[in-house]
Amino acid sequence: MSGVTRRALRVYAALSELQPGQQDVLDAILPFFEPILEKMNGRFFDPRLLALGVRKVYRWRFTTDIANTLTPRLLKAGYLKEAARKGQQAAYIVTYESKATDEVGIDRVLKEIIDEFETFSPHLSELLNYKRTRQDLTDILIRFLVSLDAYNPASFSNELARLKLDNDDTRILAELEEGGEPLPSDDRYMAARFVQHICEKRADAVPNLAQLASIGLLTEVVEDFVRPVGIEGRVNLTVAVDAPLALDFLGCSGTVLKEDVRMIFDALKGIGCNLVVFPVTCDEIRRNLTSMLSLPDVRRHGYTHEAILKREVMPEYVQAVANDPQRALDRAGITVLPIDLKQRPDTHRYFTDALYEDYFSSINWVHDVAPREHDAASLALTMRLRTGRHSGDIFQCGYIFVTRNPRFVQHSRQYCLASRLLYETQENPVIHQRELATVAWLRTGLGVAERIPRGQLLAACERVLRVRGEVRDAVAERLKEFTPEKMEEFELLISDHRSLRRLADQTLNNEKVVTADNAAELLEAMRQATIAEEKKAFDAQLAAQEAEHLRLDAAQRAEHLRVEEERAAEAESLRASAEIIALQRDSALNAAMSLRTSREASVHAIAKWTTRTVRIFDLIGTVTILLFAGGAVLNYFSGWLTKSSPLSIVFGVLLGLFGIYHGVMNALERPKIGLASLLDGLARIFLRRRLERAGLAEAVNLEAVKFSNGRISVPPAAIKAD
Repeated sequence: MSGVTRRALRVYAALSELQPGQQDVLDAILPFFEPILEKMNGRFFDPRLLALGVRKVYRWRFTTDIANTLTPRLLKAGYLKEAARKGQQAAYIVTYESKATDEVGIDRVLKEIIDEFETFSPHLSELLNYKRTRQDLTDILIRFLVSLDAYNPASFSNELARLKLDNDDTRILAELEEGGEPLPSDDRYMAARFVQHICEKRADAVPNLAQLASIGLLTEVVEDFVRPVGIEGRVNLTVAVDAPLALDFLGCSGTVLKEDVRMIFDALKGIGCNLVVFPVTCDEIRRNLTSMLSLPDVRRHGYTHEAILKREVMPEYVQAVANDPQRALDRAGITVLPIDLKQRPDTHRYFTDALYEDYFSSINWVHDVAPREHDAASLALTMRLRTGRHSGDIFQCGYIFVTRNPRFVQHSRQYCLASRLLYETQENPVIHQRELATVAWLRTGLGVAERIPRGQLLAACERVLRVRGEVRDAVAERLKEFTPEKMEEFELLISDHRSLRRLADQTLNNEKVVTADNAAELLEAMRQATIAEEKKAFDAQLAAQEAEHLRLDAAQRAEHLRVEEERAAEAESLRASAEIIALQRDSALNAAMSLRTSREASVHAIAKWTTRTVRIFDLIGTVTILLFAGGAVLNYFSGWLTKSSPLSIVFGVLLGLFGIYHGVMNALERPKIGLASLLDGLARIFLRRRLERAGLAEAVNLEAVKFSNGRISVPPAAIKAD
């Protein structure tokens, strides 16, 4: 068992002994310093050497000032004894020797948990042979809990390079165990999946896991050593929220992350903190969501996309937030602070435009200009709003900017210290969410009676278990290379969160294990995952029906047997769901053909109706021509029309015009307009108007429609395709 694990269990025991209302919980973590003190036993206590040892073993942000502040606690606990005093200065001798580790109260519970961990780990992935000893599993689980989302400080070797140490100091540091190395990715993923499993299946064990994780909270933000731990009263602090945390707060990242960040923010608001976002953060939210929504489903990634797949948030809500982030934040209780880099010139001296440009050019964790401008502007605005009010206590700084990006936190602090904008003991303007959670836990009245809530433990696991895009892309590349015909099915499956979770479980979220040989096996596992949940629910329902079946009489059993056969058919249908997915494309084509058939029927019906209408005009025209011809014959034999002067004039004029028209057209050798041409033109006009009323004008090419004596014929080529 590693040193970190042994010391974590001892600190667990110390925390367990604290009574509710006893506020000084920091003494409980003093056992963490025993490995360094053991190497210093019998020597004069050197706070600088203790700080270096803590950095090497735990990778904490531990300074000589913090070690000096711890001196009274170490003296009181018996780790030091006073050797000499000169005025206000005292010298101390380290008096600590290794002791046998006593069994603590968690041993029994931990034994049961590790028993379950041993059976859980081999069955999570059928693809990988994940084997660890019982001792290894114990170390993996406790190191994961203690170091959840741990802050990653600068390299310890770089720190040593700037210091001059004598031979004894170098020897002591060389003998210390390197305890700060992070867990390998597969161990970290396995531990997160197991903690998630325990939270779902073993509610009685959750408080024990949560208390182990609370050690990580206490030990991570070691700056809290420099101030007493106690319940905070009303404060005047404004917390500016980064875009990812704002999306968590709005619920766009899923239920678990929403509950986690809201717990922190609600605790801070309860003591008077104000939550705001900068306008540049609203632009960042809009840009990130719009970019994600504009991508095809198979190329999307991130917390919001996974929340949509799990149906924890509706795409319409995400689109509404993207359209107007300010309105969504106002409704949720976070105010948009109307300020940019050009406003408040009286504050520019606290972070000048030159410093802004210099910091912008130093950002190297992202290449796009927009996010670099956002981070640089957020630091500049926070420093300006502080107006020089810096403090070692977060609650006395006036303004802080909280983010989930550890690179932003680390680099901004290094830059401010190098530019002499801050002292080493003053709080950074940009802090990590983890640090804010710790402060909320230690300083807002939660005390030792409230361990890390289950929701926060699950939120940390969710961040570890988020499916890496590299794993998804690796499978896609192998399928595209060797079995391209399965790509369409793969693209459909990755739109289901259960399939993605199975993919991550099978590979332990490591793209390096994906090969051409196992890509098809991974695809089959993803396919089975889509029906596993439905099958599980169905099996539970079937078991309940069987229990009820035993209590029914013979007549009812026959009826229930029929129902069970139907349920079995439904189960078979679920097993064939993957094949149905492959047929969805054909169904879409059939739907398109059905739509075209319906459109053709509507067009033919309109053409038929128009033809009937034009026939009426054909009949009227024919009768008129016949009457005109009959009148001419009657006048020829009887001269009756010439007896009437007005009729004679009209009749003569009409005959004259008719004769002139025919003579001119014959001379020009042009086609003459007759009743058939007029009927065809009228039919074309009526058909166009009726198609427009029916909304089908764009669907028919009138140039391809045939008109003959007012009769309409619509060939298939005249109807346009979709």
